[in-house]
Amino acid sequence: MPSKTEEYLALAQRTANGLTRYWESWTDYLTTASRLYKYPFADQLMIYAQRPDATACADFDIWNNRMNRYVRRGAKGIALLDESSGFPRLHYVSLLDAPVPEQMKYASLAEAASHLVQVLNDPESITG
Repeated sequence: MPSKTEEYLALAQRTANGLTRYWESWTDYLTTASRLYKYPFADQLMIYAQRPDATACADFDIWNNRMNRYVRRGAKGIALLDESSGFPRLHYVSLLDAPVPEQMKYASLAEAASHLVQVLNDPESITG
């Protein structure tokens, strides 16, 4: 039985192979990638494979500490493959639409996404 990492490696391979079969698949991928332009291609591919409608993704700590958004530990995230240590490992990111309390800091999805881009571009400028 394959491990989770092997399953996600296979998912990445299937998705990469399927992107160029039809122009609709390629344009759908580009739409997702355009919203997540700070991520490398491999991460964009994994996000597209699991949640093509994703608008903003970040690590658990970024959402909770820098963005003042509460993401419950254990909430379902998107698995990304991290091969920086020489072998593939899974690393998870959470979506903007992950569970948040009723008292939201941001009035709209666009405002929250804009703030996320600001934090990722210059984390020192955010006080919170």
